[in-house]
Amino acid sequence: MARPLDEEKRKAILDSAVRIIAGQGLNATTALIAKEAGISTGSLFTYFPDKVTLLNQLYLHIKTEVATALIYEFPLQARIENKAFHVWKSYVAWACNNPEKRTALQQLTVSRVISEGTRKQSQAMFEVVNHMLSELSNSESCQNVAFITAVMASLAETTIDFVINEPGRTNEYTDTGFRMFWQSLRM
Repeated sequence: MARPLDEEKRKAILDSAVRIIAGQGLNATTALIAKEAGISTGSLFTYFPDKVTLLNQLYLHIKTEVATALIYEFPLQARIENKAFHVWKSYVAWACNNPEKRTALQQLTVSRVISEGTRKQSQAMFEVVNHMLSELSNSESCQNVAFITAVMASLAETTIDFVINEPGRTNEYTDTGFRMFWQSLRM
């Protein structure tokens, strides 16, 4: 009978993968990730049969954390502007508090190694946020949810970069960045 896998060891592998990928990119070896986790490469493959599986699981692991941050205390009954600001503020805070995970997620997001099934699984975690984004598509300036999402993400990433470089101006940049996004919708 096979021994059950140790969840702490699995988490250590994922945490190591975040650090290594953030520093060295997606071409980093599984041997290096295993070494960082304090295990053998063979042990890593007990938890993740190949690097593609590891990267897809890492993507879901980080996306779960992001979804949890965005959905925490989500104001379901609030006006659309308040909902959007909640998502904005929560994402900016998560990204600023987790710079390595942000970097790893950025690389994983644009990677072809993340499967369509993994992306769909991730998308399902953001149901409340997706509904809010659909509401935003009722704006005067744009009805394309994907475009609105991309603009919001781009401005949020710019805001995060400024907050990281000038943490003393976190509230100012967070508020100003959101106002710029909101005004672009003319809602």
